[in-house]
Amino acid sequence: MSKQLVAIIGGGPYGLSLASHLAARNVPHRIFGQPMAFWSQIARAGSRRYLKSYCFGTNISSPQPGSTFADYNEPRGLETFEPCSIANFAEYGLWFQARHVDWIEPVDVANVSRRGQGYLLTLSNGDAVEASDVIVATGLANFAKMPHALRALPGALATHTARVESFAAFQGLEVAVLGSGQSSLEAAALLHEAGASPRLLIRKPSTLWMTRGSRTPTLWQRIRWPVSALGGSPKAWALTQLPGAFHRLPACGRALFLRNFLPPEGAWWLRERVEALVPVEYDTSAVAGQAIGNRVSLRLRGADKQDRELLVDRVIAGTGYEVNVERIPFLAPELRSAIARQGCAPRLDASFQSSVRGLRFAGPASSMSFGPVFRFVAGAEYTARTIAAALSRTAMVRT
Repeated sequence: MSKQLVAIIGGGPYGLSLASHLAARNVPHRIFGQPMAFWSQIARAGSRRYLKSYCFGTNISSPQPGSTFADYNEPRGLETFEPCSIANFAEYGLWFQARHVDWIEPVDVANVSRRGQGYLLTLSNGDAVEASDVIVATGLANFAKMPHALRALPGALATHTARVESFAAFQGLEVAVLGSGQSSLEAAALLHEAGASPRLLIRKPSTLWMTRGSRTPTLWQRIRWPVSALGGSPKAWALTQLPGAFHRLPACGRALFLRNFLPPEGAWWLRERVEALVPVEYDTSAVAGQAIGNRVSLRLRGADKQDRELLVDRVIAGTGYEVNVERIPFLAPELRSAIARQGCAPRLDASFQSSVRGLRFAGPASSMSFGPVFRFVAGAEYTARTIAAALSRTAMVRT
């Protein structure tokens, strides 16, 4: 394929940022996906849901000024520091899309396969599109991590926090919530507020809570704990200021850093909605789950290595996400098998390109190669600028 057409798969913050930057460089492209679908679903599932990140670190990127999250929130009288509503963020994304990416095609991609030197995309409406380059920017979709103990249970009895359509639907039910991070703690709070009876099951001996950041830090605080999109610490500040530096580390070093950076913890504003309101069992792991009628029997193992049974109506796992190429359903099997991996994630070069020429990954799928910043919206600007520059150079070579 000699003519360049870039296909962006995903209508979330990374996909919208990429389309905006490609348009500014006159790189021919098409973008597919429902705008802000993931975030809108999260917002619909329950009220009082907030971003864990700062407002200033949650911008969808555009070369045009006046398009930040704060630019959207401030004239509307909304929070511009923290905590920022997820519902507001979803609305911000739709506002950004209407202003900067009004050519998005709200249709899903069903399949991507190789065709000659390029790609063939089959859309969910049956249409086919040929592209020279493909960028997968589908965020956390398909990467929800379910514990082995729950995988045999039907979805009606056990689900992941990302798949909950309505916390109100759990009213009156006893619900076991697995995990110690923001997702599980927030789920427990939302269940309690919806009239359910949640119980947190945490493998660790305690819960970690973030401290509230100062809006007016002293000079010493700014030096000792500089505030960045990833929080307040020198390490987090360095990662956000030098987003490309992480890629230069050896692969083993990147993997070790990712495992130890940003441990599971809850936001400061969530603490009063959980502590003293939701029962918590520490040093407790779910080792097996079995459906008994329309209830679930969980086999739990404590610090003493003794097992016991807990019978509940439902189970929700707030156990995070795991990037895995094999779980991206629209990539053809032969295409998936050709992608070199770091762990289960795609191994990417400095322009976010995989080992398959012309196939790039953006957002959380790139975090194993580029670091924890890219698990969050904060990485969208660097990603969009880097990929747009690379594809602009490619376009000039082809012409």
